[in-house]
Amino acid sequence: MELGIKEPMVKMDRSLEVKPLPIAACIGSYLNPFQLCLGWLVVDPKQVIVTSHCGVVTKVYDQPGCFSVPICGKETRKVSTAMQSLDLPNSKIVDGNGSPIMASAIINYVVVDPRQAIYGTTNYMNYLMINASAILKAVIGNHTYNDLKANTLQINKDLADTLQPQVDVAGLKILSVSLNELNYAPEIAASMLKKQAAGAMIEARKLIVEGAVQIANDAVTKLQEGNLKLTDEDKVKIVTNLLTVTCGDSSAQPAIIV
Repeated sequence: MELGIKEPMVKMDRSLEVKPLPIAACIGSYLNPFQLCLGWLVVDPKQVIVTSHCGVVTKVYDQPGCFSVPICGKETRKVSTAMQSLDLPNSKIVDGNGSPIMASAIINYVVVDPRQAIYGTTNYMNYLMINASAILKAVIGNHTYNDLKANTLQINKDLADTLQPQVDVAGLKILSVSLNELNYAPEIAASMLKKQAAGAMIEARKLIVEGAVQIANDAVTKLQEGNLKLTDEDKVKIVTNLLTVTCGDSSAQPAIIV
């Protein structure tokens, strides 16, 4: 599906490669009397910590435990590798027919490249939210409200497939995207409900008329099978009365002929 969104070219920045500890950081930490007390790093399960010294990435800790780290010129950044969810807020979007609808979505994702998540963007969660909101508007704008309701699974897949290339630069993997809420905007909701009600009424009327015609036809046939002679005028009266009773909205009032 063409949405006019270019896929970013994702390449690992050479500055993010792990490099040896700078000599200045090594000597400074060795001579620092607080190294023994402060030079420890605790990594929790499902957590990755990237350390840098003097602006150079020096180590990626992706195993839980306690590690000794030189403190001179040290900077640490943490990122979770557990599955995360993002709830896109409800927003007004114009569908393929030009009707305003309110839509929101839930995104399940996981960080697969911690260095890209930490250094590839200023804030990977904010980056994901902004791009996901744009993708949501683009995909929904190519479908009508009825299509969105009828093909929810395919729409969810299109959202995930379209969003994935945009977040590769942030080291993220999209696990699923699900439309959470999908309704007409308040200003047209009442009108659309009337339209749906009218359509349902027409379908009901068609069914009632078809049944009434069948009932009238069966009644005339049964009367004739009982050796009752009916003129065309009699048939018209019977059919008219049956159709009136069957198709009428109010209860029939019996008439007694004396």
